[in-house]
Amino acid sequence: MLLRFQVTNHASLRDEQDLSLIAADRHPERAERELAGGGHRAVPVVAIYGTNASGKSNVIDAIHWMRQAVLSSFRRWDPTGGVPRRPFALRRDPASWPTSFSMDFALNGVRHEFGFTVDDKQVTEEWLYYYPERKANRLYERKADSSVVFGRSLTGRKKIISELLRPNSLYLSVAAAQGHPQLSEVYRWFQSGLRLATDENFRTRLDHTVRLLLDHREQAESAESESVMGLLRFADLGVSGLEIEEPDESVMDDYRRLTQVMRDALGGRVRVEAPGLHSVRVEHSTAEGVFPLDLGEESSGTRTWLGLMGPVLATLTQGSVLCVDELDARLHPYLVDSLVGMFQSPEVNRKGAQLIFSTHEAALLGRNVRTELFRDQVWFTEKDPGTLATRLFPMTEFHVRDSLENLEKRYLAGRYGAVPYLDDDLMGEIAEAVGGA
Repeated sequence: MLLRFQVTNHASLRDEQDLSLIAADRHPERAERELAGGGHRAVPVVAIYGTNASGKSNVIDAIHWMRQAVLSSFRRWDPTGGVPRRPFALRRDPASWPTSFSMDFALNGVRHEFGFTVDDKQVTEEWLYYYPERKANRLYERKADSSVVFGRSLTGRKKIISELLRPNSLYLSVAAAQGHPQLSEVYRWFQSGLRLATDENFRTRLDHTVRLLLDHREQAESAESESVMGLLRFADLGVSGLEIEEPDESVMDDYRRLTQVMRDALGGRVRVEAPGLHSVRVEHSTAEGVFPLDLGEESSGTRTWLGLMGPVLATLTQGSVLCVDELDARLHPYLVDSLVGMFQSPEVNRKGAQLIFSTHEAALLGRNVRTELFRDQVWFTEKDPGTLATRLFPMTEFHVRDSLENLEKRYLAGRYGAVPYLDDDLMGEIAEAVGGA
């Protein structure tokens, strides 16, 4: 489970910002999870609210960037191309300011802390600690000259990995590529324990849903297959099934060749959107029979739901973390409420899975929902009017009585900030100008 995420100088997140998933209060009705040894309980759901362009999506993007750095810095970053970071751009000489990321998470029941600092050229710091008995034990620390200091607890071929280390690759990434047993576990947490759902990876997420269905289609009574079809029926989309065709190998070969040519020409930073590994048509049952439609003919809400089912089911099954940007986009509020409820429910979420999402859906804070979010699960983003930098802050900064106050009404009234200021005088000027045109 994820306990804390910290970021400095990424996109609009100029100054150090912290997102905590540590529970401030105990609520038996939600799927809280206790870290082995006690002392910390993690919330199952965190919602991030804010106005358009306030930076809430950048919080999700920062988590995504950190994950990609772990997975890609050694294998895919251009060895001579520096670090493809996104520092805060609205100040003088943005390249002179470093960018930092840090995460606290539980792995095998033990708290770990991993983080690093980068500039445009290289990794200037990197660290990994773990807390077997609430006291920090160093696994390794890396300095700007790429020298690495190791703790007694880290075994294996440490020096060989150090020899392969580049200035712009993470030690953790190199160690995983070399099959280091201890550090590969941490790498795998970022690889499969932390998932992202954004517009950019829709095809990958859709294929995840399809694979989940195909892997168990031979066993019609399997829990996974039934779960996928159950979620399809539950959403009331008029969908009775999916017609799936295996990928065209010639198309995939062309894609792989094109990707390699572009990377050779433009460097490791280039990204080419992968075609869908499977051809998917959506089946609809009527009184006259079953009729498949191409995915492009379906509503955006249907496509969104299809792309979420795989990651949601895998996350709940494995007890991992799922981050979704704009969860409410293209989905009915009832569906959003129900999806959040799956993670909040102790009966459904039995493995300690967590959902982090950005949203505008204020109804989730109201009293007419199935799922109640508590004050330690709600965060806000605002932009400083002077610097246009994002500030991330929790509802716990305010005096709130859970279950007794209408959080939706108070939020929309601006009691917590993070709502747009709409200038009525300016709207009057616009109306006058349009009327006189």
